[in-house]
Amino acid sequence: MKTTNKLKPLDPLPIEFDEEAHTYRWLPTNEVMGTSVTKVLSVHKTERQLANIEKYKHVWAPRGLHVHASIEHKLKGLPFQLDPAYAEWTAPLLAHPFWSTFEPIAIEHRMCDLRRGIGGSCDMLGYDGLTGKLVLADVKTQGSARYGPYSTDAQMGGYQSMLLDRHRLVVDECLTIWSRPGETLIGDPQNPEECLEEWEQTYDAWELLQEEI
Repeated sequence: MKTTNKLKPLDPLPIEFDEEAHTYRWLPTNEVMGTSVTKVLSVHKTERQLANIEKYKHVWAPRGLHVHASIEHKLKGLPFQLDPAYAEWTAPLLAHPFWSTFEPIAIEHRMCDLRRGIGGSCDMLGYDGLTGKLVLADVKTQGSARYGPYSTDAQMGGYQSMLLDRHRLVVDECLTIWSRPGETLIGDPQNPEECLEEWEQTYDAWELLQEEI
């Protein structure tokens, strides 16, 4: 499907995000969301995977924050001080031709699902200038060019569910952008409906786990 009537930039929602605690607060009622898309996705990770994520957080977290900040500032047309320590990631990412035709309408957009008490932030939403499609995109950093892609369908579905809930908005396509040292790759287009289905299955598994705890 190709979007014909382009939307204006999305207004920020009244959400406060606590970076350190990774919590979302819906300001109209002061309600703190009970969980996040990231936490729900952890249901499919093993204890060893979760332990490794925490063990190496000091490596991947600052790298991810810097890389995401670099592309956020680029898309907003704002100056940004690049850290030479992450040049292997930022240089190919910022130079990728995808951005020359991408028209963002939301960047680092905070969202929530009030019914389920879930918060989340999508990296970017915008139009692919070559296809005219409304694209939900996410940047993933990886520590080595040898690493392969993994499925982000459930995550994309989680963001879509909140776009539907808060904006009544349906996207045409999902894309994962892989930022690795020395290269940036655009993943294959992901079907939005399949992503939503994957999210619902993941959420059901997470909810079942909460009942067992």
